[in-house]
Amino acid sequence: MNLHIQSTDRTPEIVLTSQPLHLSIKGESYPEDVAAFYGHVIQAMSELPTASNQDLTAELAMVYINSSSIKAFYRIFENLDLYRQAGHQVQITWKAPEDDDIMQELGEDFKDRFPDLNFKIEQHG
Repeated sequence: MNLHIQSTDRTPEIVLTSQPLHLSIKGESYPEDVAAFYGHVIQAMSELPTASNQDLTAELAMVYINSSSIKAFYRIFENLDLYRQAGHQVQITWKAPEDDDIMQELGEDFKDRFPDLNFKIEQHG
């Protein structure tokens, strides 16, 4: 289940590890084909309830996300919520630059949309 996608100018680095169960997404996201880029990630996330029984931590540190990518993130969060509903602990940390109101507000939007997920927002310099 381990997944590692290197970052590019248009896409974030994505790392999913099984030992420990951890998801990391960092960078910018405006791929030409959002469905193709995030397809593997969404598929892997949808398989988690049958593939793992560990607690999951996720760390997201985005610089920029286009609207199409935001839809893919909703799918990822939906799968994280399904994993939580299957009886697992899920801890999400959304990291936003302290001077970036847009990324902070986007984190708040995700937190509001998925109120049952353990979601914290951190600011960094």
